[in-house]
Amino acid sequence: MELPMVNKTTNYHVVEYQQDQNMELFMRSCGTQNCLSDYGYPRCARPGYHLHVVLSGKGRYYVGGQCLEVHSGQMFLLKDMEEVYYQADTDDPWHYVWVTYGGSKAKQYLEMAGFTDGVYVLTSMVDITGFMAVVSEILKRQHMSFSDKVARAGLALQFLSLAVESWEKTNAGTSRRNDLTVDDYVAYAVRFIQSNYQRARISDVAEYIGINRTYLTEIFKDHMLMSPQEYLLQVRMDRAKELLRQSSIAINLVAREVGYEDQLSFSKIFKKRFGISPTEFRRSSES
Repeated sequence: MELPMVNKTTNYHVVEYQQDQNMELFMRSCGTQNCLSDYGYPRCARPGYHLHVVLSGKGRYYVGGQCLEVHSGQMFLLKDMEEVYYQADTDDPWHYVWVTYGGSKAKQYLEMAGFTDGVYVLTSMVDITGFMAVVSEILKRQHMSFSDKVARAGLALQFLSLAVESWEKTNAGTSRRNDLTVDDYVAYAVRFIQSNYQRARISDVAEYIGINRTYLTEIFKDHMLMSPQEYLLQVRMDRAKELLRQSSIAINLVAREVGYEDQLSFSKIFKKRFGISPTEFRRSSES
């Protein structure tokens, strides 16, 4: 296919960094580009995963023998070492921002944003100005100081998180990841409860892993032989026993530590489960 000549572009701003290739995920570069009419990037295969978000205008993306029309509000991805060519529209040239990712798990992370095999263009379901805001902040933190390095890493993840959020909204009501197994869901639920037992509600657990509460309860019972609510209670009571056995913290503070504002309610639940009150348990542990 004969491609047009490459024109120059305006308002081009980019930063590039060389990172440890052994890292799971890192930012190789980022930038913003407001293209002139018919501007095209030379056909080539480049390392890394280049995630673009079109802020305005439109253009064409040539990959794998196909031409994809891309317009404002959409994202397109250049995949690692895949030969591509992309070009701004003649009458309404695009303005886009991008972040390039490298690392051993870059492909996996971009797949979580919906860019699986054969998928190169997706419509953003989140406000695209958020992507621009993130890149603008990265471009402000260009110094090679440690603080700027940490800031850039966090912002690069934030840019990716917007793309993942978009994919989740696109698939609202379905499982978050089709390749997650029932074992995965239960494992995620267990870890969430263990980390958030003080304030966790079962509805929070279900929302976190992206399935409804009824289904969560069903698969949790099958695997753990108890409901999520029963497991949450078990985690809280086991933690309460540790605190009562290993510290002199007042009973009311132990109750708060394991998620109960009311000491009386905590004591009743504890005695029902273990047959003795928290005070009696502490005394027996000291003897």
